[in-house]
Amino acid sequence: MDVDPRRLRVLLAVVRAEGVTGASRVLHLTPQAISQQIGSLEEELGVELFDRTHRRLSPTAIGLTLAGHAERLEAELVAAGRAVAAATGRVSGVVRMAAFQSAIRWLVIEALPILRAEQPGVIPMVIELYGLGVEKSLRTGEIDLMLDERDDDQDDPSAPGIEVRQLLRDPYYVVASASLARELRTPKALAAQRWIAAPEGTSLDLALQRLAKRGKFEPTVAHVCKEFPSVLALVAAGEGVAIVPELALGDARGVEPCPLTGLGARKLLAIQRVSKRGTEPAVDAVVRALTRKKG
Repeated sequence: MDVDPRRLRVLLAVVRAEGVTGASRVLHLTPQAISQQIGSLEEELGVELFDRTHRRLSPTAIGLTLAGHAERLEAELVAAGRAVAAATGRVSGVVRMAAFQSAIRWLVIEALPILRAEQPGVIPMVIELYGLGVEKSLRTGEIDLMLDERDDDQDDPSAPGIEVRQLLRDPYYVVASASLARELRTPKALAAQRWIAAPEGTSLDLALQRLAKRGKFEPTVAHVCKEFPSVLALVAAGEGVAIVPELALGDARGVEPCPLTGLGARKLLAIQRVSKRGTEPAVDAVVRALTRKKG
């Protein structure tokens, strides 16, 4: 009995996404089309591939077995793509890249012309996404590449099925209004300042907590912002001081970095899927362009 590999791909997407709706986003098909493909596959094989007695679709034993075969077929297609890329030096395909504001502004924008010059067959699609859920979207195939950040003191993500590459190390600076910046020369001098802080648990929040510990003070938080243009605008307006990475200083107006050292840095990371036969050549091409940005 022949098994349609296209329907196996649909089966694998449903298993990974834990449902029809997530699979429809991955494959850019309607949920109805996904359900129809699964139903046709079950009818052809004469077996049930999913347990539908609960609210969430659960693959049956044979469903999981076929999903495993689909993963191996997927890995072989990746290997075929790598062989073609090695022979021709050219790759192609759409690469959906999830990134956050500062990475898009100062990293992705400069890498896109490099990518188009080196690999015109690769079509990058930038999707502004950040936070919880993005890594799941990578695993299910909804996106192909995600850019993430980690503080120096944080470990890089580590899990089966992903590969992590550091793109650059982005040093931190304390910034203040131009009239105040030169006066803030030591961590203790910052004790009396109001802070434009980052959301709890982010890399910049960890950097502020580390600086406060070093200066033996408790930060007085005046505002909490996650996007650097908002942070810099509040600093320029005299609403407080803040920690920002070097990349964000390219958009700074009316603020200056304080003469402090040893603040640490954030790491900008590229995270992609990896199968038993390696990573996808088109995604590799995007990562290479990101590491070769101008400037």
